[in-house]
Amino acid sequence: MSILEPGSRQPVQIAADGIATAGGKNHSRSRLRLLIVAAAVLAQLVLIWLVVVNLRDHFTTLYVILEIIALVQVLYLVSKNESSAYTFAWTVIILLLPVFGEVLYVLWGRSGQSSRSGRHVRKIFQRRSHWLKPSPERLARLSQSFPLRRRIVTYVENQGFPVYENTTCTYYPLGELQFDDLKRDLAVADRFIFLEFFIVAVGQVWDEIHAILRQKAASGVEVRLLYDDAGSMATLPDRFRETLAAENIQAIAYSEVQKGLVHLYLNHRNHQKIVVIDGRVGYTGGTNLADEYANIYPRFGHWKDTAVRLEGDAVWSLTVIFLEMWQSQTHKTEDYNRYRSFSSVTGAGFFQPFADGPVNNPVNPAEQVYRQIIAGARDYVYITTPYLVIDEFMMDALCQAAQGGIDVRIATPRIWDKWYVHKVTRSNYHRLVAAGVNVFEYLPGFLHAKTILSDDELCVTGTINMDYRSFHLQFEDGILICGAPVLTDIKQDLLAIFAISEPITLSQLKHVRLPERLLQAFLRLFAPLL
Repeated sequence: MSILEPGSRQPVQIAADGIATAGGKNHSRSRLRLLIVAAAVLAQLVLIWLVVVNLRDHFTTLYVILEIIALVQVLYLVSKNESSAYTFAWTVIILLLPVFGEVLYVLWGRSGQSSRSGRHVRKIFQRRSHWLKPSPERLARLSQSFPLRRRIVTYVENQGFPVYENTTCTYYPLGELQFDDLKRDLAVADRFIFLEFFIVAVGQVWDEIHAILRQKAASGVEVRLLYDDAGSMATLPDRFRETLAAENIQAIAYSEVQKGLVHLYLNHRNHQKIVVIDGRVGYTGGTNLADEYANIYPRFGHWKDTAVRLEGDAVWSLTVIFLEMWQSQTHKTEDYNRYRSFSSVTGAGFFQPFADGPVNNPVNPAEQVYRQIIAGARDYVYITTPYLVIDEFMMDALCQAAQGGIDVRIATPRIWDKWYVHKVTRSNYHRLVAAGVNVFEYLPGFLHAKTILSDDELCVTGTINMDYRSFHLQFEDGILICGAPVLTDIKQDLLAIFAISEPITLSQLKHVRLPERLLQAFLRLFAPLL
């Protein structure tokens, strides 16, 4: 059987949203919230459909009116200067589904740039320059050592994120290795602990970290936890925040879903994953606070994830990114300088933590950084991503690099967590492979790592997937690393991933059955919305 036929993979089946459901007692309110949200979505869809059906009696007159409304909606969408792929996908929906598509766009398609919350977040980001200041001296030293990287580093600096030296970096090829060091660092915190995750789930990982946080909070350490409400809605018990508050741990659910049931802003989620300890140590990567990320239970076979630990000057940017997101929810002014660290660390290389989010649209630093790395490669570009849902510009960049003799390799998972996204991922294989891109599917389990490495001297790792959701619809973070010793460890891990993955060939792609190709093509129309 061809590896690309639907029956060739055997993933663990989970809930449709791709989030494990927390078990045990005391989850009745969480389940109720899920039911309320699901019922609200269903009710809105049924209501829209009933309106469409009832309007058929006056079809001729209404047809012209609906087409005019649809045209106005499309013109409005085009005028917003969104991504061309995003604009095209919503245009298809609006024109193919009169009324239904237009209402769907009003409910779930708007970027939120002009909303009150969007304006509030932008105001916070605009004050970033008070805390993060570029250094011409550091940029000059980088330019002297890596002249071809000055452009990309300058670009990120112009987005508000300076480059640092005097930082050491540890790379973790597995989540369980990261959690071991994280617990040791948490145990010696004496000033503050900031944690920010998309998913926090009850289980062994959380229990062990929670025990440390509880002890530290009792000893006077300031502890804050920011988690995404949509990401963690099904994984946390009732009264989770109240329990933590009683332990002197501050906890906030980012953008509570029930407060926005009318619009259900499930797109603009906080996908960042940051830990800062005393302003001295920082972590980021693909892992969340849940057991599957430490391979405690085999949700999708072996869970392959990565993370990095920073110590030194670059941690300051992670601190600021966390405080910005925290302030966006509390609406209270923060004294950022209270959380500076002036400890001295010596380390080689340059480090540039940065963040991205939907309030930046249509300027998206994460996407532009990826494109610049691909376009500027001299020898190779290695990429790992759980999802490969890209627009024409990114596709062209990858294909042109491969056709220009660059060794372009991309690893995606064989075992999926979202079947529809996986089919869109595979729909991109043929053009990539035909252009000379080496595409691999990771065999042992689910590949959740998010890394791009080029020419032994430049890398980005963090929370950024190669999909429209990460590039345009979610808050993300990453670290641009240039010329640091840790790049050797990252390259070795990427080569190890390719070695245990299966290369995709054109002959395999030619044997994909017609119904599967048609389904992939259909889903690809809506790829930017997935």
